[in-house]
Amino acid sequence: MQNRPIFTSLRARLIAASILVQCVLLAVLFINTSRIWTDMVQHATEVRIQELSRLLSAAFTTPLATGDLAKAGDLLDGIRSTDGIDYLVLLDEKQQIIAARGWDVSQKLPPATSNEVLGEQGLALIHAVTRIEQGGEALGELHYGVSNLIMHDAASRLVWQSGLALVIGLLCMVVLMAMLGVWLTRHLYRIISAAETASQGHFEALAEPSGNDEVSQITRRFNEMSRSIRDRVQALSQSEAKFHAIADHTYSAELWLDPTGKLVWINASIERLTGYSVNECMILPDFPLSLATPEERSRFDLALKDALQERGIQQDYEFRAVKRDGSLFWASVSWMPLISAQGQYQGLRASLRDNSEMKDDRLALRKAVVELRQIQSLGQSYLQRAESERARMLALLAAMRFGVLFLDNENRLVFFNPAFCELWGISSADLLSHRPIGQVLQQADNRPAMGDILSIYLEELSLMEDRVDFGEVTMNDGRIVTQNCYRVLDPKGQTNGRMWVYEDVTQQRALAEHMVNLAERDALTGLYNRHRFQQELERMVSEADRRQQSMALVFFDLDEFKHVNDSFGHAVGDELLKAIAREVGKQVRRHEVLSRLGGDEFAVLLPECGEFEVTKLAERIVSSISQIQFMAGSHLMRPGTSVGVALYPQHANNAEDLVAHADSAMYQAKAAGKGTWRLYHPDADHSRNELTRLSWKERIIDALEHDGFELHFQGIYHCHDKSLAHLEALVRMKDEGSPGGVIMPNNFIPHAEKTGKILDLDRWVIQRVIRQLADFPDCPSIAVNVSGRSFDDPDLPKYIHALLVQYGVSPKRLLVELTETSAVSDMTDAQRFIDALRATGCVVCLDDFGVGFASFAYLKQLKADVLKIDGLFIRDLQNDADSQVFVRGMVSIAHDLGKTTIAEFVENEVIFNMLVEFGVDQVQGYWLDKPQRDHPGLR
Repeated sequence: MQNRPIFTSLRARLIAASILVQCVLLAVLFINTSRIWTDMVQHATEVRIQELSRLLSAAFTTPLATGDLAKAGDLLDGIRSTDGIDYLVLLDEKQQIIAARGWDVSQKLPPATSNEVLGEQGLALIHAVTRIEQGGEALGELHYGVSNLIMHDAASRLVWQSGLALVIGLLCMVVLMAMLGVWLTRHLYRIISAAETASQGHFEALAEPSGNDEVSQITRRFNEMSRSIRDRVQALSQSEAKFHAIADHTYSAELWLDPTGKLVWINASIERLTGYSVNECMILPDFPLSLATPEERSRFDLALKDALQERGIQQDYEFRAVKRDGSLFWASVSWMPLISAQGQYQGLRASLRDNSEMKDDRLALRKAVVELRQIQSLGQSYLQRAESERARMLALLAAMRFGVLFLDNENRLVFFNPAFCELWGISSADLLSHRPIGQVLQQADNRPAMGDILSIYLEELSLMEDRVDFGEVTMNDGRIVTQNCYRVLDPKGQTNGRMWVYEDVTQQRALAEHMVNLAERDALTGLYNRHRFQQELERMVSEADRRQQSMALVFFDLDEFKHVNDSFGHAVGDELLKAIAREVGKQVRRHEVLSRLGGDEFAVLLPECGEFEVTKLAERIVSSISQIQFMAGSHLMRPGTSVGVALYPQHANNAEDLVAHADSAMYQAKAAGKGTWRLYHPDADHSRNELTRLSWKERIIDALEHDGFELHFQGIYHCHDKSLAHLEALVRMKDEGSPGGVIMPNNFIPHAEKTGKILDLDRWVIQRVIRQLADFPDCPSIAVNVSGRSFDDPDLPKYIHALLVQYGVSPKRLLVELTETSAVSDMTDAQRFIDALRATGCVVCLDDFGVGFASFAYLKQLKADVLKIDGLFIRDLQNDADSQVFVRGMVSIAHDLGKTTIAEFVENEVIFNMLVEFGVDQVQGYWLDKPQRDHPGLR
């Protein structure tokens, strides 16, 4: 009872409730009194300020009206001496200070204190302002401060007095309620004390008070209950003593788990078995599950849960357990359901015992049996494995195309495979184990053509090194064989002989030679190809430079060769090229190099040659080719050629310039009427400062083969909302001399068209764009430009269709742009090409439209879907009235024909607004977008 918290007793709660009510009432009274007093102080202060203001206004009216400032100052001194006036400042009608007392005139005057704060606590000084008037005319203002300390001192005394009276009243109320509580609860504490004593086993009767009130009745009932409980506790103690005498002295630990698995009771044998006391077991939250090792816990937990749920019976369930000191033992537990006398399920009764000795004996016996069986099977396994490994090794060596030979440290034969016998021409019946290698090889029918082969088997190098490569030998039958020797080590690292490996590399060497021939020879004519020509050119130039000699380069191609291919087919053209190669080959001496560079282009390198010799050769080439009579079916053809000649170092100081100048000389010959030759003249070369056509052709071929091109993308936008309609792919050549730089199309496209490489470039761009569309399925359509020479390629539409199918790209996402001038110049091929493109599902756009205004008539034949108005009409649209008329007409006609219009070269907002007014559908230009590698539209 003494340790009970103070607020849990009835008496304490009664006193606390009374105090709380009194505190609330006193607080309300105190707050109300404070509010009334505050209102009174505020009202009194307002009255005082008003009275002072009237008096002061009357006092200063006369001095200010008469201008007697000295009298006004004397009044200030007299008034400030009055108690309660802190400062005075007199201002004239212009707000200029006339006189001041008690105030620093350098400081700003405070504003008048408002009525709302007059009664606030802590307001020591009240600021007031009084206007001084006479007859409605303002004479000035008087600012003054009134001390408020007297009123606040009075308020403070009232608050303290009121608070003291309330506290004294509260203390008296507490004392009174405490006395009342003691009187009411003393009998109840007697009963509580007796109940606590009874809970400790001491049953004592209370003295029953006289009377028949509620306290007396409770006391009598408590005494009766105490006697009854005492009798039952004594009987229960006797029964419990008998139960413990039996339960605590058993061989196994006995325990009782309730239906939820919680431990209800356990006997003292558990401490002998596990080291845990009974109390410790009862405290553990998951006993007996906590006895199991972590590896066994989940299995034991599942078994207990099943037993509790299904009320099952288990005999000798074994698991690995941990004692309190950390030692392990094998535990055996048996359980059965526990049913009360009323038939209610009470949980499980379990018996736990240490089964380590029996378990160890069983495990040792089982382990011994297993080990005996393993030893028995291990020998058989090793024997079988050795036989199997030997069989696999023999099969492997027999299947190898390498000849394998094992020798011991005395160079005697230990093992060989069939490939060794086949390479050396030895019958395996002639080989006997442990015969010297010399005797064996002397019987070989196929030995090296020359040299002492036996000497290498006796070299000390083959005995010391782990691997020795003895190179290649040529056998009698012409086969080339490589020989390698490997040292064989035993498990201790000692040399246990050597292994010789022989490989027939005849086919590899022949194939390598053939590959070299293919890499250097033209497959059609058998002449040196461009690669070998370039090597010989560099060699001859270097040799001529070193010896200070001259050399010459002859370039020639066939005139009108394209007409032969187009008219009679490529097969006839190939036969003509072979005939040219044979005929020119007769004119070339053995030390001169004749090469086919590609197509109908040939070149001859002449070392140590002057101008006289090379010009004679050029004349012979022109003459011999002109005399060829070539039959194509029933047609007789007389081919012609144009030959260009350049000398080193007269015309060039390096190989590249020599090629360029020879090519330039060939074109000078073509310009002279074809069927002739020309020596290079710098005055006739108008492109000396630029890379020549052949040089550009090489660069274009190299860029196509080594990823030297890249695509930039420029957006085409709708006019009505400037949203992205589609992208145009623009090809750029990577500038090797400027990392990250590019070469613009106008520098290489003309050369690509002249050399025919524009067809390969078109295909490269189309393939990259279709792959881009496949990689970015959400990006808009992309337009590609196709050159006019592609009209001659009937397979290009099929190529585009195949790529679209391969990459799974919708044809509608690919726009193919054709220039109007190319289409109109070859109307038949253009119409066929456009029809084939439209058949694939692609959108066809006619680029540079309007360059020839008369070409409107061809729109009916050229079924283009989109017309791109040439930039010639757009660049100066705002200043060129004729261009405006043309653009309006083109847009009107295009719309009447159901075609979409695009205007390019839109460079400013003025042009854009005019195009919107004209009804153009889409626009393109630097004002909207510039070409870039990683265009945002791709994402």
